[in-house]
Amino acid sequence: MRAYVHACGDASAEAFRARCESIARETGFTAAVEPSDADVAIAPMLSRRLPRAQYEAPRCGTLVFHPSALPYRRGPDAIRHAVAAGERVSAATWFWCSDGLDEGDVCEQEVVVLRPGESAGRAYHTRFVPAGLRALRRALEGVLAGTPRKAPQDPSLATYDGRFVREGV
Repeated sequence: MRAYVHACGDASAEAFRARCESIARETGFTAAVEPSDADVAIAPMLSRRLPRAQYEAPRCGTLVFHPSALPYRRGPDAIRHAVAAGERVSAATWFWCSDGLDEGDVCEQEVVVLRPGESAGRAYHTRFVPAGLRALRRALEGVLAGTPRKAPQDPSLATYDGRFVREGV
């Protein structure tokens, strides 16, 4: 049986998206042009809400990448907030797109350890992206096996951080 994946999301993360598409091919998926032709869609970088018709079009739904240990640090600048707060632990998360902002069921997470003094950009490229790719492989293997993980987020643990604004600027 052939499985199909559709990649969507922001063009600003083209390199990450290409690596995600490569993982999908290695896992056994074939590219689908339209979301409605896919078993699953993946959005490695998403800075806008997807319309329900688009994220529900694939048979299993749409997986979105988020660089935090959801439900902690929902929002657009999770890494910057974590680094500014001096946090040492975060996660790379793939969750199922829903109507809420970063609120869908978690499919896969991998812990990311932040180094003291590391910039948000460096942490993203050297820690979150590699962890996200490993977690994506596990997520897609679950879809292929017919057992995709869907762990509800605990709303009592949820936090939301808005756009990061550097103090003194």
